[in-house]
Amino acid sequence: MDLMEYPSIEQWEVASRRAELLAGQLAQLHAELVDLTAQVIATNAWAGEGIVSPEHWLMLRCALSPVRAREIVTIARRQGDFPELERRLHSGSISVDQLAVVAKHVPLSHAHAVTGFVEAATVPQLRRVLPRYHFPAEDVAPTQDEELPSGTVTAIDDGPTLSMGTQDGRFRLHFEADPLDGALVETALREAKDALFTAGDATATLADALLEMASRSLTAVESPSRRDHYKVLVHLETDGRGWIKKQGALPRHLLRKLTCEGTVRPVWLENASPVSVGRAMRIVPSRTRALVEDRDQGCRYPGCTTTRFLENHHLTHWADGGATDIETVLSLCPRHHREHHQGNFTIEGTPTTPDGLTFLGRYGHPIRPALPHDPPAPTHPPPEAQPIRGWPLDTRYLDFGPPITAA
Repeated sequence: MDLMEYPSIEQWEVASRRAELLAGQLAQLHAELVDLTAQVIATNAWAGEGIVSPEHWLMLRCALSPVRAREIVTIARRQGDFPELERRLHSGSISVDQLAVVAKHVPLSHAHAVTGFVEAATVPQLRRVLPRYHFPAEDVAPTQDEELPSGTVTAIDDGPTLSMGTQDGRFRLHFEADPLDGALVETALREAKDALFTAGDATATLADALLEMASRSLTAVESPSRRDHYKVLVHLETDGRGWIKKQGALPRHLLRKLTCEGTVRPVWLENASPVSVGRAMRIVPSRTRALVEDRDQGCRYPGCTTTRFLENHHLTHWADGGATDIETVLSLCPRHHREHHQGNFTIEGTPTTPDGLTFLGRYGHPIRPALPHDPPAPTHPPPEAQPIRGWPLDTRYLDFGPPITAA
């Protein structure tokens, strides 16, 4: 084994100073990106054209990884909670990676107490300490929306109730139950939501989880006769109209989404009365579906990370005479398939090559990472000197003190 040749002290000092300068400048640029992201979240400027979250917007506009985009959004959502650390990010003396760990784990009551520790600690040290530190439970930042409000529940002696129906073109469902039954339903919803997240849909909601539970239940039916009995039947006319029995007409974009990959069974009418029923036929045969999904390895929308629960989409719609083969069918996740048929974006090109498809927004602009070819040099003031980090750490003696409440 060859011995490593150590650099001279001059080489080491030059490289170290250069690294410190670049680290400070990078932190300053990340601080601007956090500010922009906070503004984008506040104004919803990220939304539309198939972009499903601020994280997805950053992945497209800035070519960030899902992990880095999630960290930037986490910091932006808590902008103002850590004023001193945010000032140090702008001055270049801490990194966005350090602040991301703080934003994820430190409650507002200890924002000031952790400042000195953050500047002196490496990112691995922060990741080792902050998630395990026993901050007061009541101070932990609230989680995502859709959480049920907490409070004292009075037990009632009755079973669960459920009502549902369609009104003004929207299906509505209302469910009530005792706390035990409610916990069972909530746990099942969270498991389904986690399955969607594991499959790549980082923006899955509890409503998406409910649809996933319904789909699982119907897919698990083994008896063919029972499976046929509990199918959602949509009546289609050759002129493009369609409806669900007892629930009224369906809008055109839902019909076109359905006929991309559903199962059709022709019914012949005579004098407006059905006289014969043909064989059921999948619009996308199972063999074609397998080939398409093996080729695409996930949703083809730029930046989408979903790899399971995919749907097949025809570039030229099946109802318009489009062929059903691997040259004309591509994979989309349910969310982007729905948004495409709602007219939020269009798709051009061929799906047979990795770069063969072009996704266009409402106004005809391409949806893709848009990094400038010749960006201008940063104009920030010189960053502050980098602190010494990575001191030996004994977590047994680490104490951030009592919580500080606002006056």
